Amino acid sequence: MSRVTRIRLPLFCRYAILRPALGLALGLLLLIAGRGEVQAVELNILAAGATEAIIRDMVGTFEKASGHTVKPTYAPVGALREMIYAGEPADLAIVTPAIIEQLQAKGLVRPDTAVPLGKVGGGIAVRKGTARPAIETPEELKEALLAATEIYYADPRVGTAGAYLLRVADSMGIGDEVRKKGRTAGGGKASMELMAKSTANAIGLTQISEILSVNEVVLVGPYPGSLQNMTTCTGILLKRTPHPEAAQAFLRFLMSPPVQARFRQAGYEPAR
Repeated sequence: MSRVTRIRLPLFCRYAILRPALGLALGLLLLIAGRGEVQAVELNILAAGATEAIIRDMVGTFEKASGHTVKPTYAPVGALREMIYAGEPADLAIVTPAIIEQLQAKGLVRPDTAVPLGKVGGGIAVRKGTARPAIETPEELKEALLAATEIYYADPRVGTAGAYLLRVADSMGIGDEVRKKGRTAGGGKASMELMAKSTANAIGLTQISEILSVNEVVLVGPYPGSLQNMTTCTGILLKRTPHPEAAQAFLRFLMSPPVQARFRQAGYEPAR
């Protein structure tokens, strides 16, 4: 009887062989999940600025696998809420639970479609190459804010991170000083980009994911101790979406392991 010799490949070789098959399987899964509309569609996504870097990096994978195209609009969640109130054409929104409650009260979202994608905390940033202040305790953060000549944050009228900073400053008794030094932009990322152009002794505070998305600034650290406030980003289908199956497929894609790994890289923690 002939003898069969089995060759055991090293692990990295076996993975290299399996990887194309796994990629094909993922692609087929997304095609099946996302093409209930018979033909490819354009999805209009309204996404919180804190998710911009993640969606920008990963959306091409979804488009290639599903055949759909994604047209994202990024803004602070308060601005997204106003856009939805005004009738902005969109299939899916990625906002916070508080905004979702407000949209639900007006019947603007589809019940039972909310998917928590991850939660992210606030952080403190400075321009790359400048001294990093001590911020490990609330008292140190207070001293850092008082020492700065400019403080950058999202417009508190539409950005939750900006509004939260002002609440923290008020609780410390330095709200007036922070507002006088304040330099705001439409969103957290925009405020970090603005700070990057400053030549002053500047400090910025916004969501960690927005800080990490701007190369010219560096994350000093998160809000210290009890001052930290985690924000959950949640995807939900809008009531008027003409493409519910494709929108659901995109939500499933955002919960897939590769995308969730990108969320973690951007400073997010699991939402559940």
